[in-house]
Amino acid sequence: MHDQNAAELLAKVMGWEDLETVPQVLPTLQLLADFKYDHYQRFGPGRRFIESLALWLHQFEPQDRQAALGLVLDHLVFISDAEFSHLVRSAYRDWIVQERMRLVSEEHEIPSFRVQEIARHRRFEQLRLTSLYLGLSDGARTNELRRASDGEIGNEQIWQAYELGDEKAEDMLQDLGASLQRAGFASDDPHFNLIWLLDDFSGSGNTYIRYDGASRRFKGKLPKIYQRLHQRGMVSPSHYEVFLMLYTATRQAIDHIEYWSERFTTDQGFKPLQVRVLCPIEPEVSLANNTSPALQALLANPAYSNNSVVDKHFLVGGTDDASLGFAGCALPVVLGHNTPNNSVFLLWGPEQFKPHGLFPRVSRHREF
Repeated sequence: MHDQNAAELLAKVMGWEDLETVPQVLPTLQLLADFKYDHYQRFGPGRRFIESLALWLHQFEPQDRQAALGLVLDHLVFISDAEFSHLVRSAYRDWIVQERMRLVSEEHEIPSFRVQEIARHRRFEQLRLTSLYLGLSDGARTNELRRASDGEIGNEQIWQAYELGDEKAEDMLQDLGASLQRAGFASDDPHFNLIWLLDDFSGSGNTYIRYDGASRRFKGKLPKIYQRLHQRGMVSPSHYEVFLMLYTATRQAIDHIEYWSERFTTDQGFKPLQVRVLCPIEPEVSLANNTSPALQALLANPAYSNNSVVDKHFLVGGTDDASLGFAGCALPVVLGHNTPNNSVFLLWGPEQFKPHGLFPRVSRHREF
């Protein structure tokens, strides 16, 4: 679907009577398709971006197609699988190791610029062994992180899910004790000191933590994790730190998680959560801000959304309107492996719906 065929297809859908307009648009789209958009993992067999774009644009009334194309050309943020892999590869050396160095520097009053002295300190090795890594979703890429550590993260320290059963927790503590003993550290009552919670993306933060006024309880992944870490003896109540590492997240999500996690940990007497985001998405990216009147009208048109996707999971975000996505985030963001439902419906709407999204989403929950 390259060159002339792509030009003719777009020209037909857009109502261009000649191909003079196409060279102003097609090269950019084709370049991005080759390097990013064609590799969207939820496209069906044989489907590529330019064809998908034409079919997607055909859903709109002719007078609305230019605004829809403008959404793609001017606002779309596509984070490819290769870009996520780059973030994962940099996470260990540039973030996780640096946190260990900071802790050793602070605990033993070693100036932070004396890197070799810190790295050779026995405490630095002990913290490496007593670090636990838990994935919060299938986007956590725990295997990639382990490989990026060049053997410094052992299999017994990393788990692809945060729901640790009693048997698994006991096994991990036994393995930790054996590792500490081999390294010459006390191992009679092993605990993890540094807990790293890993995930790829957060748009609103509601999935991680929220306060339910009806039950007067904190809900989400983070309260469950804190409770399980303490109940299963994974941490010593007075000697641990918890980090939430997100490869990318919106500023809205960061603020939400930091605010509510502080209230939760203070209320429960737990150690505070420390949020680390490798690639923040700033508020100006949202389509709720500074968009053209034509695009605002497109997003507000009820004919271009489908509230059949609104279920109990979607309602957690505090809105029953699917057009601007979960929690009304109105993001133009697409992830290479799936489109978050925090983005506008026009981007992620499932294929079986009319209209369907340009990058149809497959949900963890059954949303319809």
